Amino acid sequence: MTTTSEKAAHEKSATVFGATLSRRQFVKAGGALVVGFSLVGSEFLKADTANPASLKNSLDPTLPSSWIEIHPDNTILIRTGKPDFGQGTTFTAYRQIVADELSVPFEAITTVVHGDTDRTPDGSGAFDFLGHGTPNIRKAAAYTHQALLDLASEKLGVAKDKLSVKDGIVSGGGKHISYGDLVKNQQLKLTIPVKGELTSLFGLAVQGDPPMKPVSEYTVIGKSFKNSIISSKVAAKETWATDVRLPGMLHARVIHPKTLGSTLVSAGKLDKAKFPNSQVFVKGNLVGVLAATEWEAIQAADQVASATKWTVWKGLPGSANLHQHLQEKADWASTPATKSQAAKGDVGPALAAAHKKLSATYQMPYMKHAPIGPTMAVADVKADGTVHIYTHNQNPQALRGEIAMMLRSTIDKVIVHTYPGPGHYGRSNGGNAGAEDEAVILSQAVGKPVRVQWMRADDMQWSTNSPAGYSEIQIAVDDKGKMAAYQADHYMPAMQDDRPIGAVLAGLPTMAAPDVHNDFITSTVNNIADPWLYAPVPNVAERGHGTFQVGQETSPLAVGLRDHSMRTPVQFQQNYPRELAVSEAAALAGADAIQFRIDHASEERAIGVLKAVRDASGWDTRPSPRPDAVSTGATPVRGRGVSLMERSGTYWACVCEIVVSPSTGAIKVEKYTIAVDPGIVINPMQLKRQVEGGAVMGISIALLEEVTFDESGITQDDWNSYPILTMADVPEMKVVLLHNPKVGTYGGGSEAANALAAPAIAAAVHDATGKIVRRLPLKPAYVQAALKS
Repeated sequence: MTTTSEKAAHEKSATVFGATLSRRQFVKAGGALVVGFSLVGSEFLKADTANPASLKNSLDPTLPSSWIEIHPDNTILIRTGKPDFGQGTTFTAYRQIVADELSVPFEAITTVVHGDTDRTPDGSGAFDFLGHGTPNIRKAAAYTHQALLDLASEKLGVAKDKLSVKDGIVSGGGKHISYGDLVKNQQLKLTIPVKGELTSLFGLAVQGDPPMKPVSEYTVIGKSFKNSIISSKVAAKETWATDVRLPGMLHARVIHPKTLGSTLVSAGKLDKAKFPNSQVFVKGNLVGVLAATEWEAIQAADQVASATKWTVWKGLPGSANLHQHLQEKADWASTPATKSQAAKGDVGPALAAAHKKLSATYQMPYMKHAPIGPTMAVADVKADGTVHIYTHNQNPQALRGEIAMMLRSTIDKVIVHTYPGPGHYGRSNGGNAGAEDEAVILSQAVGKPVRVQWMRADDMQWSTNSPAGYSEIQIAVDDKGKMAAYQADHYMPAMQDDRPIGAVLAGLPTMAAPDVHNDFITSTVNNIADPWLYAPVPNVAERGHGTFQVGQETSPLAVGLRDHSMRTPVQFQQNYPRELAVSEAAALAGADAIQFRIDHASEERAIGVLKAVRDASGWDTRPSPRPDAVSTGATPVRGRGVSLMERSGTYWACVCEIVVSPSTGAIKVEKYTIAVDPGIVINPMQLKRQVEGGAVMGISIALLEEVTFDESGITQDDWNSYPILTMADVPEMKVVLLHNPKVGTYGGGSEAANALAAPAIAAAVHDATGKIVRRLPLKPAYVQAALKS
């Protein structure tokens, strides 16, 4: 038997740039280097310390737990709480980042574990993968590299600073040893400080300042590697969320209320003669129909729904009156206005003294996240209270917290398993997409696994929406053709309602509805989110105005039009009016729209993307509108427009070339050119794909996407009533990637591409016709009306 003193003699510990490394010799083969984390200053840690049982079904953050494993055969496994949502970053950029920090080949990282709440340590969601250049996985790899060098120094008898590593082989003093041999027969545990809350929106964040590999020594970053999950999806080797089946599982449909404010009067009686194997479950305003087969569940739900009675509610303004309602009736006083950090000078006198002045209002609609497949989930609530959820979700740890809250349970009893599925661009980044909580409620009620699949109409009418808004912009142009003042007032209802809708309907606990008193993202406060890029403008004032969700306060269900962040949230609603207004100001000044921006920018990278997109698009330098612009007639006319943005450390500029038919108002984007400077380009092929995907989405929301609703609820129920861009509408596309290693870090490469199209297309309409269309989407009816004005 090994005594305590003998055991201690075999253990050693050291400090590795603030992290603590301990080492225990194992007598048997097969050890591995395991990197785990300790949590600092978190309520989660305090709870775990008081109640160790709460760590069940989690990778323990207070003790060393696996995030990076280096195996004796030199293969490596990495884990991240961020689930892949189609971006592919976990399978490409994350592997490249770890490979470079550890000095191993890309191919050495053979396994990526992501998303599952019981198999990953850090939480957070499928967004901001690159963390402004320092995602958790990079720091974890950097700490690991230092620990391996310490061990190699001891093993080889060579000073640490005399060692070098290539392809996982540590060399020095004429000796060498592989990572695999270094960790063989022993287990190393590296404890790294971490802050945060596991089930919060952003999860845990690795702390400390371990040395990172210099950019000049990168050998893997900067090269194109294939996204490994694509081939497995194409070869049908992946299990999709919608394919999950459990023994004894029932299928279910939920009958949602007739309106966004209706309460249940009586549930329809099930026709047992027609549906002998079905059952109805009612809790509060939640009505579920369950059956052994999916087809019977659909039919039985239709029969029950036809006989179910709801109260009448008419508390919405209707989409035709939306902006009048926002401008005249919404409560913008209860929520404090915010101000931009770029504010300077005195805007009022500058506007009053303007040589020329732009004063305009810009309108943005509600939009859907619109996954191609409606949301679904399988839940299995065990007799002991343990809950398993199988779904496609952007933030599984946050979902875990929401379900625990709903059931008045603890997170150790909730396990979320993630699978590939249809993307929905932010809808579940706060934890739920719609079906997960309903599946849990029904599974708990019947004591069996339950699969809830929303129908297309459910997804259109009961999912959250990207919030609408409007902006009032004023720009003063002086007698030299320069912007002397810029003033913006952005108005938008609360951005993020994370409440699970099934829990709301059933009257179960949820987090609070968006309110002025809530913290951060679920508050009604409207912060300025669009970085100001025109520093030479001497007078700047930007204000954000927030209010409650439309209909929330009068709905007996307290829901109304529920909002949720969608790609480039808030910034899209602020960048569209700003960039279109800047194009209008250029026209007032008689200046070329790109040169006008360059003349008002000071940041080298912003100027760089503008010049790059100008050159790549073959831009014809001249003022807008074009000399032969016309706003009438059946002859199509062409125009071009530009837009600019900075987001997540990346600079973007886009040029759209369009053709518009004045008589019909129909617009077709013929060519889309975009320049991107993310700093360091990690994987050119993958970044290009992400940019192209975002660009297609951006054209779709610019031309087509708008939620319509009457006084009671959303009136769209399919892709005909809510059209999106088709493959036939995709324009010629050119992506210019500006690899800029001197920046020293890598910025985000996916969001923003979706936001650039709208202001560029609207500016192109002005270039072609001489008329400004400030209301989105740019669908024919709105364009026609503007051209006739």
